[in-house]
Formats: sequence, structure tokens, C-alpha cells
Amino acid sequence: MSNVRRTNKWRRFSQLSGADKWLLLHATVWLGIARIMLIVMPFRHLSARLSAKSDSTQPEPDQDLLQRISYAVSAAANNVPWRSDCFPQTIAARMLLKHHGYTSTIHLGVEKVGKDELAGHAWLTCGETVVTGGEDLHRYTELHRFPL
Repeated sequence: MSNVRRTNKWRRFSQLSGADKWLLLHATVWLGIARIMLIVMPFRHLSARLSAKSDSTQPEPDQDLLQRISYAVSAAANNVPWRSDCFPQTIAARMLLKHHGYTSTIHLGVEKVGKDELAGHAWLTCGETVVTGGEDLHRYTELHRFPL
């Protein structure tokens, strides 16, 4: 990474509020945890963990917080040295939302990209708001969801 790019990133980071810096740090930690979970946990165990029910009641989603979490997860995913595509991002955002008392749903879908080829995608919603993975959702057919 060039010094100019690095300087620009530090400048943008320094302009964030303290709360958003903490949110970005937590997003980075959760992306790391999600990555480890995806590597070491069999999918049936991960699925059970992601499907665990919460006892909390769903407050009305705070749109500002949803946007801040979306930004933090995306920014962190673009700057970590490990692969953090759509699925780890949904897990990280879900954990951040859970910490703030919100329930969310992870959606898994596919699209046909060739004659015999499918591409998978994951996205997260809180209420009616898409928090992560919302680009070009019309292309994907939802196969499964993990409500919380």
C-alpha cells in the first residue's frame, strides 16, 4: 500500500467519532472471529449457533446505527489481511446488532452465473433494512435464512 493511501486511511479514521472508532474496532474483531468460525466449525454447528433464538424483544431499528454498523463492517472487511467476503460480514454485523439489542436475519442465496455454475451470496437484514450484502439482491434466489 502506498504511503499516500495509508495516510488517507489514517486521516479518515482520525476524523471518525470515538463511538465509530470503537464500532470499527469491534467490527474488525468480529470479522476475525467469524473467519475462524467458518474455518473450524462444521456448517451444522455454525448453523445451529446462528439459528439460536434470542429472548429480547425487537426494538424499532435505529437507522443511524444500522448505517454506522454497515459502514464499519464494510470498512473493516476492506482493510483486514484475511478474506472477509459476504458471509463473515453478515456474521460480524449480526453480532454487533445483537450487542445493541437488535435481532437480525442472515439470508443465504445463489445466482446462476454460467451454464452449470452457481455463485453464493449472504446478506443481513434488520427489520426491513439490508445492513450488509445489499448490492444487486435481485440477482439472488434466497435458499435459507437464519433468524435471531
